[in-house]
Amino acid sequence: MAEIYKGVFEDDKGNRYYAASDTEITYDTAGIPLNNGGDLSEASVNFTVSSSRKALTAKARFKALMGDIAKWLTDLGPAAFYKVADDFTTTAENYLFTARKGKQLKDEVDNLNQNLGGAKIIHEGSGADVKYYAQLGADAASKKLLGSKNLTLFKKALIMDGTNVQRYWLFRLEEMDVSSYSSLKVECTASFQLTCNDIVLSQSGTIDLKGIDTVSLTLRLNGASNPYYPITVELLV
Repeated sequence: MAEIYKGVFEDDKGNRYYAASDTEITYDTAGIPLNNGGDLSEASVNFTVSSSRKALTAKARFKALMGDIAKWLTDLGPAAFYKVADDFTTTAENYLFTARKGKQLKDEVDNLNQNLGGAKIIHEGSGADVKYYAQLGADAASKKLLGSKNLTLFKKALIMDGTNVQRYWLFRLEEMDVSSYSSLKVECTASFQLTCNDIVLSQSGTIDLKGIDTVSLTLRLNGASNPYYPITVELLV
């Protein structure tokens, strides 16, 4: 820094070379050589930002060093002035995350994905209307609304309509949203017929609802007199 080099050579990789006999010593205002304890604290220098990043070299000219340093700071941008946080709790501005904590976080995410067994969380809608679903990979038929529970439509029915010869109970439900359910379960020991879209049940059983968004139900329960008949119709998640 204290020696001014008249002959400077640079290769295609940015390395600089100087002729040993082509230098001159510079001094501070007190006449002390800058390379032997001279004071440079009040000196000013004009420099331009270097075109590429280079390692700082000994005995380089002061303005060249400043240009090289400025290039590093320019390329780093705001990150050159950030602090480093090695935790998961720092919320202050102008802090960088350490690679060690990043790896730890990645391991946690990988472990979570493994526990999900290939399932992913997706959302539909926005604001107050947003809904979150769990779906197995790209299988849209496996999509289930998170937080949903089994829904029991009814557990018993009272036979009232018809004549004393044949009484019945009729139930209809049009265009019900079942996109969050996997199946419709019916349990009944009496005579009945349930129609779910184009599927008909006349004995206890389950109807697969995967891939079905809405259903229309018609249920006719046959019996005598006016007793309550136990019949359970339930939507299962």
